[in-house]
Amino acid sequence: MHKSNILLNEKGIRKIYHEAFQDDQALITPTTTMIIDTHKLGLPNCQAILLDKKRGTIFTKRSTNMLVKKFISWQNFNFVLSTFIIGELYHDHSHRHIVPFVSGNQILLPTRGYVHSPASWIVQSNLIDYCCLGHNEVGLQFSKHHGPEYILPVNSQQFTTIYANALIIAEVQTRMIEQLIKDFPCKFIKDTHNKIREFFPQQLPENISLHKITEYFIDKIIEDVLQYSFSLIDEEPDEKYILQVKNAVKEHQKRLR
Repeated sequence: MHKSNILLNEKGIRKIYHEAFQDDQALITPTTTMIIDTHKLGLPNCQAILLDKKRGTIFTKRSTNMLVKKFISWQNFNFVLSTFIIGELYHDHSHRHIVPFVSGNQILLPTRGYVHSPASWIVQSNLIDYCCLGHNEVGLQFSKHHGPEYILPVNSQQFTTIYANALIIAEVQTRMIEQLIKDFPCKFIKDTHNKIREFFPQQLPENISLHKITEYFIDKIIEDVLQYSFSLIDEEPDEKYILQVKNAVKEHQKRLR
């Protein structure tokens, strides 16, 4: 990593690119600190640069949007919950706000709006601190024994709002989980585990996934809504149409918004 801070303008990004190695299979990992958008710079074989505490600096043909979507696909929550929470927070249309991605401690902070064009993203769990260096610069610190390694040429007030919104979304998610936990005291959990292992070990489904259960729940709601809508005209939707609607909704939810 760089010992002196780097201004992430075009000149600084080009310097980082020339020190990086190519990996078109690169992904956002627990050691990634930042994903820098480069799609407008015309760099050979480079749509994005990943800064990584373990692997160093990597450039890839994958766009930041593609990398972020792949990362989100592994998480328990998708973008819908974050968008909903921000909408409730501001009591207006959430598309007016830059929504960070939050799924528990998996938080990605966009440096600007990303709906119409790819943006750069910061992995919040690896961001030790940030500081506002005037109105249009933000310093990013990823190492404990170092000042800001990188300087973002972005509106500092906007970045602070994005950071605050990420924490608010995480707080709301935490309170939701805490409400659920109240119904699952330790003794109940332990007794349930023991009884299942003792009496019904073969009946427990494998590979239980909150993500898959949520998708099934959404599919069921879509089916019920379509069944009801068609019943109003004394008809039934065919399976092909139901599948088309399900796929359309899933694609809409995968969008970065």
